[in-house]
Amino acid sequence: MLPELSRPLVPPESPAPRTDLLLPFHGVLARPLGRASYYVLERIDGVGSVEQRGVLGALSLHGVESGHVLRHQQVGETAVRFQARLLKERGGSVEPLLLAAPDLGAFHACIEETVRRPVDQELPVPGGGLQRLWACDVSWTVDPPALPPMLLADGHHRLEAARRLRRAHPGAVGDRLLALVVDHRRYPLTLSATHRVVPGLDLERAVRAAERIARVRELPPARRPVPRPGTYLLTGQGRIWGLSEISPAALAGRLRTLPVEWVELPAAISDHVLIPALCEDQQLSPALRYTSHYPAPDEVGLILPPPTWDQIWAGAASGAGMPPKSTHLGPSPLPGQLGAPG
Repeated sequence: MLPELSRPLVPPESPAPRTDLLLPFHGVLARPLGRASYYVLERIDGVGSVEQRGVLGALSLHGVESGHVLRHQQVGETAVRFQARLLKERGGSVEPLLLAAPDLGAFHACIEETVRRPVDQELPVPGGGLQRLWACDVSWTVDPPALPPMLLADGHHRLEAARRLRRAHPGAVGDRLLALVVDHRRYPLTLSATHRVVPGLDLERAVRAAERIARVRELPPARRPVPRPGTYLLTGQGRIWGLSEISPAALAGRLRTLPVEWVELPAAISDHVLIPALCEDQQLSPALRYTSHYPAPDEVGLILPPPTWDQIWAGAASGAGMPPKSTHLGPSPLPGQLGAPG
C-alpha cells in the first residue's frame, strides 16, 4: 500500500451528535458471555507503536438519512447485490464497517479506561504487529456516548445492501451493522489510491497511444514511486512511464457526462480518459482488476495518485461522492474475528 497520512477531518455544518448512532452488540468476549457490550480495538505496528484505536459497536442504518454517516464513494449494483446475498445467507455482516470519527466524544474516555486493563484477545497481524481487543465495562452500555457525523471509510456496498434489505423486509432484517469507529484525530487512517490492472493490454502499444494525449516519460524502475498529483504511472515488464499534462481536449470530451465534482479526481480521469484511450487503440474491452499494491511485473497496470482528504470529505458532504474504487483507507480489522451485532 502507498499511504498518505491525513490531517484531522472537520465536518462542515454538522448535525448534532447522536447517542443512538452506535450501540453495544453481542460479541464473544464479554462477561457474562453473550451480554451486549462495546469493544475497543487497537492495532500495534511492527515496532510497538499504536497505529489505530477505535470502538466496535452496532451502527444504525438510519445514520445515512440523518447526515451522521457520510459516504464518500459511489457503489456498483453488482457488488451491492452480492453483499445483499451474503447478508441474507449469514443473517448479518461478520466484518465491520470502517468509519473515521473526527471526535469520539466520551468514547475517548471509554477507550483510555479500557486499554489499561489486561487485553482479552491478541492476534498477530500479517507483515508484523498485533491486533488487540477488549470488551468494555458494562457501565458504558447504560448511557451510550454520542457521536458526531463520521466518514464511512470502507463498507459502502455492505451498508447499501443492508439499507435496501431493511426497506424491503423491515420486520425480518435488523437495522444495524457491526462497525469499527476509529479515533481519526489521534490515529488517522492511511489514505492511498486504488490502482488498475488491465489484462490483455499490449504495453508498447499502450505507451504509443498515451503519447497522443499526454506527456509520457520513462522513469527509473529501481524504486516504486508514488505519483504526484496530475501524474499517472503506466507499469509493466519491470518498466514505469509517467503520464502527465493530459490533453485538455481529451479530458473535456470524455468527462463531460460526469458530475462536475469528479472532473479532477484521479479515478475519473483513469477510468474515463486514460484507460479507454489506451484500450480503444487496441480494440480491447477492459476487464479491470483493482489493487492497493503495485501490479506484478507480468501485468500491465495504471498507478493512480491518491486523492486528498479535502476531496474525499467534500464529496461525502455534497452527496456527489467519488467514482468507484477511488481510495484505499485502512487499516481494516483482521477478517473473521468478530461477530454480527445482535
